[in-house]
Amino acid sequence: MMITEPCAGLGNRLLGLCTSYELSKQLGRELVIIWKRETGCNIRADELFQLPMRVVEVSENGYSKEPIAHFMGNRTKKSWRSRADLFLECDDVEKIKEERGYAGLFQLISETPRIYFKTFGPVCEPEPSCFSFLKPASAVEKKGQELFERIGNDTVGVHVRRSDHTEAIANSPLSLFAQEMRREADCCRNARFFVATDDAQVRLELKKLLPDLELLFYDKGVIDRNSKEGLTDAMVEMLALSRCKKILGSYNSTFSLLPSFLGNVPLVTIKK
Repeated sequence: MMITEPCAGLGNRLLGLCTSYELSKQLGRELVIIWKRETGCNIRADELFQLPMRVVEVSENGYSKEPIAHFMGNRTKKSWRSRADLFLECDDVEKIKEERGYAGLFQLISETPRIYFKTFGPVCEPEPSCFSFLKPASAVEKKGQELFERIGNDTVGVHVRRSDHTEAIANSPLSLFAQEMRREADCCRNARFFVATDDAQVRLELKKLLPDLELLFYDKGVIDRNSKEGLTDAMVEMLALSRCKKILGSYNSTFSLLPSFLGNVPLVTIKK
C-alpha cells in the first residue's frame, strides 16, 4: 500500500498526486491519497477532480476555526500512519531524490510494503502520461465551458505568475511576455491569447502594451487562492491553458508546468 499526502498549493499537489498514481500502477500497489483542506488549498479534492483512487479528506484549518474537523483530521492521519511500515516527511522525500534520484525513491518504496509519505513535488519523472487519468469534476467542467469554447486552434496560453512568487516576478517580467506574444502574433495572423494570472493589474498592463492583439481572460475568475471559489476558478484556468496550442509560462511555476502535462502541449518559459 502507498499512502500519499500531497502538500503545498494546487500545482504542487497535482505533481505529487499524479506521479504517485503512476508509481502505484508500476508497483501494483493500492494508493490512498490523504487530501487536506488548509490555507492555500482550502477545498475538497472531489470538488475539483474525479479521482480513481481512495481519497481521505482531512482538515488542517486549525482548532480555532474547525475544532471538530481539525481533531478528527489529526486522528485520521495518525491512524493511517500507524498502518505504515515507514513514514517520510516532505524533506525526507526531497533528500532521497537529491541523493539517489527517482530510482532510489522507487527502490525504497518498492521494498516497503506499506509506506506513508508527504510530498510537495513529483515522486517519479513527470510525463504527460502520468496525468492522462485526471478528470475535472463536472461542476468545474460546467463552470469553464463558455471559456473552453472560446479557445481555438490558434490560441496561445499565457500564464503570468505574480503574487508572492518572487522568482517569477524577478525572472519573468511582463515586458518579456509582451515581446514573445508580439512575436507569436507576427508569425500567425489569427493568433489569440488566453491570459491566466493571479494579479488583476497584469490584465490592465497587457491591454496597454498590446492594444491590437486579441486577449482572452476568464472574466468570471476570482483571484483568491485561499477561497473555494478562487481554487475552482484556478482549476478552470489551468484546464483552459491545457487546451491551448502552446503555453508561455512563468519561471519556476508549477501552475505553468501542469497545463503542459495535462494537455501534452509545449511550454516556453519566459525568463531573462
